[in-house]
Amino acid sequence: MMKYLTQKNLGWLLTAIVILMLGTSGISKLIATDEMIKNFTYTNMTHYLSLVGVLEIAAVVMLCVNRTSLWGAILITSVMSGAVVIHLSYMGGSGVIVPMLIGALSWGAYYLRTYKLNLPIPKF
Repeated sequence: MMKYLTQKNLGWLLTAIVILMLGTSGISKLIATDEMIKNFTYTNMTHYLSLVGVLEIAAVVMLCVNRTSLWGAILITSVMSGAVVIHLSYMGGSGVIVPMLIGALSWGAYYLRTYKLNLPIPKF
């Protein structure tokens, strides 16, 4: 019987979650949806809309490739740190949890895919 719940597979599952969340956000910034334009206009950052979208897509692609996954996790953390700062300064702290969660999930995915943790797994 094959093991499906392995450390590497769990890392790829977390990577898929980050791809889904950050990829859709980056694409919606690149095509400039009404909601993104409204949010970036509120923070007076409309001219950075496409740049942030490109950075998010690039970070997702870098996280998927094994040789550049470290740089992808660093780029995701950088973009999400900027999102946390903007949410704290302009929006009074609302919506801070999601960018922090995406940053933590990207590092969790990176570590689970690249390092061997040797944790004891109980057998049922």
